[in-house]
Amino acid sequence: MINKLPRVFDKIKLYNSLLLIILFIVFQMCFSFVLKDLHVFKKAEESASLLYEFSISKFIIIFFIVAFLIYSNLVLKMKGFLYIITVLVLIFFVFPSAILFSNIRDLDYRIFLSHSLFFTIIMIIGKIKIKIESKTLNLKQSKNVLLYGILVGMIPFFVLYFPHINFNNLLLKEIYETREQIISSVDNFYTNYTYSWFNKTLIPCLVVFCLFFKKKQELIVAIGLLVFLFLCGAHKAVFVGLFMVLILYKYNYKKKANYFIKFMISVSLISLIISVVFNNNFLMVMSIRRTVFLPSLLDILYFNFFEENHLYWSETFNGVFFNYPYKHPHAFIIGEKYFGTIIWNANNGVISDGFMNFGMLGVFINSILIALYFSFLNQLNISSKFFGIFFLLFFVIISSSLTTVMLTHGGILLLFVSFFILKNSQSKMNDL
Repeated sequence: MINKLPRVFDKIKLYNSLLLIILFIVFQMCFSFVLKDLHVFKKAEESASLLYEFSISKFIIIFFIVAFLIYSNLVLKMKGFLYIITVLVLIFFVFPSAILFSNIRDLDYRIFLSHSLFFTIIMIIGKIKIKIESKTLNLKQSKNVLLYGILVGMIPFFVLYFPHINFNNLLLKEIYETREQIISSVDNFYTNYTYSWFNKTLIPCLVVFCLFFKKKQELIVAIGLLVFLFLCGAHKAVFVGLFMVLILYKYNYKKKANYFIKFMISVSLISLIISVVFNNNFLMVMSIRRTVFLPSLLDILYFNFFEENHLYWSETFNGVFFNYPYKHPHAFIIGEKYFGTIIWNANNGVISDGFMNFGMLGVFINSILIALYFSFLNQLNISSKFFGIFFLLFFVIISSSLTTVMLTHGGILLLFVSFFILKNSQSKMNDL
């Protein structure tokens, strides 16, 4: 019987689907035994009048809906890139939203509906072929264009920041002093905007090419540029892009998804055991709470605050259509309203960003735009070796507005890089 399964289902996808169900149950255990009692959830419970109460009937209904979405992801044929994106949407959007809906009395059903629609729209639109014919560079030409383009683009950084470099930062000393000095000394539109472009997209792309071609000297140059960018502001997050491309360099998309689901199950179970047995919530707070459940909790608060109080993109385009009605950015407003302090920067993801701006229609618009974005990337046949870069972008989508994702965090830049440099790299790097 087992030998006949691959004729009906992809074996790895079937295995991943079973693991996803296990992960969903483990997430529920984490919330019931630990997360609902953490400070941030207690604060939200008080300020937003939430009542944590597990409903077995709601959980059964939600479980079957989640199982159906997982089954849909199993049976629908799709390319590896779209598959792993939909797996991530399940883990970071659908699962926590479903669990919160099952564990909070009278919670607005539209929140879980929004996350489920987000998954469904990405899966359906991802199947649409969006092709724009263009000539492609060979791999060596792509590497060289990146290398020389980065070197030229980095010139303003060398000119503006080199006089303020503090090499003690390499020993993780005088970090905050350096940040204050550079903030007060350097204020340049180009470097401010492209800083994350270089460390999250362009240089990590170059690192992948260097690894593929085994170009040690150019790899040293790429890492050296990241070190220099670190010295430009002493931001340790500069190395996240490097770390992700190294971790996610090997294996195809389906195997990457498999290992990642196993990783999430392991981290969740270890966090749960440490919290319950040793009464130490540090790992749970830094992993499952922060990356999985906090964005979903913030979605609830955004839906609560902006119900019949939409911004109509006035914060992004202030005065063009409507005037922005608040003194501070929306993230500070939510922080002050629900957590008692304006410095609690409660950034929202694309779902609550859509609702904040235009209600459920805004959620639908954002979902369509993100789905079209991933559908276009899916058609480019990009090598799985580059997935670490797209993984970073996905995490930005969880916690940032759509305009911030596309402009500040380089979503549009990554689209151009993918089209002109990474297109058809999958077949060229032989990782089908």
